[in-house]
Amino acid sequence: MIILNDDIIIGKGTHRACYRHPDIDKLCIKVSHEGFLHEQAQELAYYQRLNNRNIQWDLLTRYRGVVETNIGTGYVFDLVADSDNQPSKTLEYYLNQPNIELLAGPLLNLKDYLIQNLVITKEIKARNIACINNNGVIESCVIVDDIGNTEFIPFSDYFSLLAKRKINRKWRRFESSLHEFGLSLK
Repeated sequence: MIILNDDIIIGKGTHRACYRHPDIDKLCIKVSHEGFLHEQAQELAYYQRLNNRNIQWDLLTRYRGVVETNIGTGYVFDLVADSDNQPSKTLEYYLNQPNIELLAGPLLNLKDYLIQNLVITKEIKARNIACINNNGVIESCVIVDDIGNTEFIPFSDYFSLLAKRKINRKWRRFESSLHEFGLSLK
């Protein structure tokens, strides 16, 4: 059993908390809050679909398996970390810093990645994107949470044209939210 505590917490959201793995630096453990286990199961099923398709995992954290912890079942993922080996901060953090225009390139790369690999997110939100900082330069933006298809009948999982349309539609909504911070990706 792995012991998790607030000393190694990376972040806490509505549905789960994320902890740095106490034994393996390059991994993190997500533990779902009560009542959100169904969502976790759906997300894991989507990860399995992506794994079966042999996608590139460059800009999406990879699921590594299940562990038992002192606070419940934990789900192990790759840890997104900066060049100093500290967990990367979210896009939400960087949108409130100076020089946000430097985020445009890595974000456009993320959009291309999602479309090329047909990765569908429930929603694209700044708090679900980690930005890898290499000595003051944001190298890339990585999706760390909220992936999966929310369609009742998930046609987008089977037809790439529909998947691309869905990704583009969600990206336009996300991009519109960036305008509130004064960031334009064009």
